[in-house]
Amino acid sequence: MSIFKRKDGRWVSSVKDKDTGRRVQKTFKTATEAETYETELYQDSRKASRLTVFEAVLLYTKSNPMTEYTKKAYRWLVSGATKEQKRSKKKIGYAECIADKYVDELKKIDLEAVRDNCRRGKCSNVTINMWTGKLEAAFNYAASEDMIKENPWKKYTRLKQKHGSRKGTLEDFQKVYALLPPWMQWACRTAMALAVRPGLTELFHLTWAAFDFRRGSVTVFMGKVGRDKTVFPPEWYMAEAKARFEADGGDKSRPVCPNSYGRKSSNGYHNAWGKACREAGVSMPFYAIRHITASEMLAAGADPAAVAANLGHSTPAITMQFYAHAQPAAQKAALHKICAELCKNEEKSSMNSDT
Repeated sequence: MSIFKRKDGRWVSSVKDKDTGRRVQKTFKTATEAETYETELYQDSRKASRLTVFEAVLLYTKSNPMTEYTKKAYRWLVSGATKEQKRSKKKIGYAECIADKYVDELKKIDLEAVRDNCRRGKCSNVTINMWTGKLEAAFNYAASEDMIKENPWKKYTRLKQKHGSRKGTLEDFQKVYALLPPWMQWACRTAMALAVRPGLTELFHLTWAAFDFRRGSVTVFMGKVGRDKTVFPPEWYMAEAKARFEADGGDKSRPVCPNSYGRKSSNGYHNAWGKACREAGVSMPFYAIRHITASEMLAAGADPAAVAANLGHSTPAITMQFYAHAQPAAQKAALHKICAELCKNEEKSSMNSDT
């Protein structure tokens, strides 16, 4: 864009048309009018290339590996229920109110609007942080790809949250396991053998396509971190899994841990687990299975690096940060070794002084 003055005293704005590539001229009486015109054109072109919240989320889900279940959660967050769902009075997406806003214009008030929608949906602070965290993940991706300058919400702290205990003991688990229906017992065995997060994404949406029976391995997509992990389960588990796979007719699209009706589970496992816990007189979340698995592996003397690989942690340091308490025997052995070395050194120094 450029502005110049003609001999007759009028001012001309010369703008290049993006479609034809030709320059288009428009005349004005004053330089101010020409400058105002070009400023408006610039702002319009800038807005045309700016990213809305809906577009940011859509690009993020298209460009990053995640399960279809997770993609649906993202889409629902910014676009709400489908027409069919709205007929059945399903609630709208928590971030639908800001879906058409430009990401680079978002303020604290927009964040609070999403939080308020979550509260109306009776979400806890943990769940609110989870939903707003999904939006921030999309914004961070857009910033990393230079679509926006930065995540507009990164300077705001998350809500204070109180996680329920995710821990449990092997003894309590055994009590609950004995009272579970067969389909849930198989799900528990799978969760432990594969060291997966016991929920919809990793456990109940896992299909036989993840199994390589010839190699004796299973590749699990971890929705929380967006990457795969490969584990080598015990032989007894793979033998049972192969028998179940053959009973499913070798259909790789079938769920590994179906519900009592033989279909992919939704949230029914919560009811089955809760009922068994009440009957056993135990208070323990289903997620405790993962922590019990990790703790038992470490307590048995397994290499922390191997445990980290099974859990899908990026480094053994993350594993030890959460499960150092599970190594009392190893800690005792380490202290014993140090004390033994000190005693040897004391004996040597004593012998040298005697001579």
